[in-house]
Amino acid sequence: MKYKNLTSGFILFFLQVIVLFYVFRFLYPFKEQFQMFQFTGQYAAATWKQAGGVALYLSEFLSQFYIIIGIGPVITAFLLTLVAIVSSLILKKISIRNDLPVVFFLPWLSLLIMHLDYDYLEQGTIAYLFLLLFLWIYVNLSPRIRLVYGLCIIPLLYLIAGPITHLFAVSAFLFEFLINGTKKYICIIYLPVAVISAVAGCYSGYSPNIVMAFLPDAYYNPQVHNSQICYSWYALPAAMLLAAFLKKYNSPVSFKGKCRWVGFQWAIIFLLGYESIIHFGKIDALDQFQQDYYVRTGQWDKIIAGFDQTVLSKRRMCNLNLALAQTGQLSERLFDYPQGGIETLMLRWDQSVFTAELHSDLYYCMGIISTSRKFAFEALVSSRPSGNPRMLKRLVETNIITGAYPVAEKYIRLLENTWHYKEWASSYRRFLQNDRAVEQDPVLGLKRRCWKAEAAIPELYTDPVSTLTHLVPACPDNKSGLQYLTSFLLLNKDIGTYMVLQESLFRTPAWPEMTDSQQEAVVICRPDDLHFWLEHGVSVKVRNQALAFMQKVKEGTRFGQNPAVVLAPEYGKTYWFYYMFNTMDK
Repeated sequence: MKYKNLTSGFILFFLQVIVLFYVFRFLYPFKEQFQMFQFTGQYAAATWKQAGGVALYLSEFLSQFYIIIGIGPVITAFLLTLVAIVSSLILKKISIRNDLPVVFFLPWLSLLIMHLDYDYLEQGTIAYLFLLLFLWIYVNLSPRIRLVYGLCIIPLLYLIAGPITHLFAVSAFLFEFLINGTKKYICIIYLPVAVISAVAGCYSGYSPNIVMAFLPDAYYNPQVHNSQICYSWYALPAAMLLAAFLKKYNSPVSFKGKCRWVGFQWAIIFLLGYESIIHFGKIDALDQFQQDYYVRTGQWDKIIAGFDQTVLSKRRMCNLNLALAQTGQLSERLFDYPQGGIETLMLRWDQSVFTAELHSDLYYCMGIISTSRKFAFEALVSSRPSGNPRMLKRLVETNIITGAYPVAEKYIRLLENTWHYKEWASSYRRFLQNDRAVEQDPVLGLKRRCWKAEAAIPELYTDPVSTLTHLVPACPDNKSGLQYLTSFLLLNKDIGTYMVLQESLFRTPAWPEMTDSQQEAVVICRPDDLHFWLEHGVSVKVRNQALAFMQKVKEGTRFGQNPAVVLAPEYGKTYWFYYMFNTMDK
């Protein structure tokens, strides 16, 4: 029987690894950036002194490895398999049957649902494992010892794992009644002991508030409420009741009957697992996780090559346009893709940590360093208390660029306490108090020139267009800034401002030549003035295309055809088509 349980555990483990890797592998790096484990005594002391601190410490230790693709699915599968095995051992003590996998796996299924949610903290699963471990010890003790053990373990479990201790108290009390234990009535004392432990912990500062001391919300993003977090707390008592109820019925006697019975239950388990993934797995966010990983690691070519028009969103388009800008293709290929106004260049500010990170990346690419630093700090303080390594890296870069070396060193020290970011952080120490090294670096040097030009702007602007209008002429080698500036104006259909910019900057070091779409905007300004086109840099190729385009528009109008349908095959990727037919909000 022992080997049978191990075999089932191995099968479950490998199935989970396969599914989690092929479907959710980018979820884990996404979750990793919102917490940061540090190898310091100060970090350990700060973590352990809160209720559930041991579980939190272990979960953040494991989560630091999520940055490596493939490690997250293995860790999750291992934890969930342990939950399945230990909960099965406990439930078999009640049912005395080995053929109820669908009952034994209810706790596993309830936690699988939560692991597919990026707001869920793995601390909850570690805490659940502590609960199951202590409960397994409890059910294997003699009745006399169980009572003393239960009374001692409840406050200890609260300190180690947090509010999960209430589930232990309920489960231990329920176990005594289901097996008709000799001390089943006195065991009701477990419940007030758990309550007293939580209240004492709350008033002594171990828990931030009553909710976190009593409810499973302690294992979830405090800024979001999700009722699914309670499922795992319902699952264990429900499984215990089902195990006790089914104990009354005999198992199938024949081998064929047993196979059918167990096989039917495994089919239900797979069906429930599949439906859980589809219903709770936030499948629509998987593309965002993948794009976020590529942006974070600078894999711009993969973002461009992997673009899929069937998975469109403004955030996806922002990432695509960022990748085009980073590779110097934004102005040239802007209208090769379905742009939808300026929000496909930069999302509206919605106070979320995800948008703060994106804005920090966008402003950094444009060369607006002070605003990039502001959004990086916004994302940092909106993340978990342990830190956000992705934004700490950005704060190191931006503070070095602006010459705030003591601040940069503070963030470097934090990153040097980590496993994955230590080497990167140490490599940036050479820039501290070394202006020459910063200015000679190809990336930091350019960004510092941008920052100096930005600092010289007489007024403080809150929108990127106004800032870039002053920044681009003052820092002509900031090519990404020019790409974004012209793209903002074109997507906003602001031809007047665009032409003022074109007349002042074109044929200068900041804007030596125009792309086809930029020339097409000049044509729109004066559609009947070929001499104006020539003076403003419109090539013969674009001129001929413009004349053909206007002729086709006239022909379509004459014959009563839908101009968008007629023009799309040949001119769908031109600025003229966008200007005429894009009706999305600016």
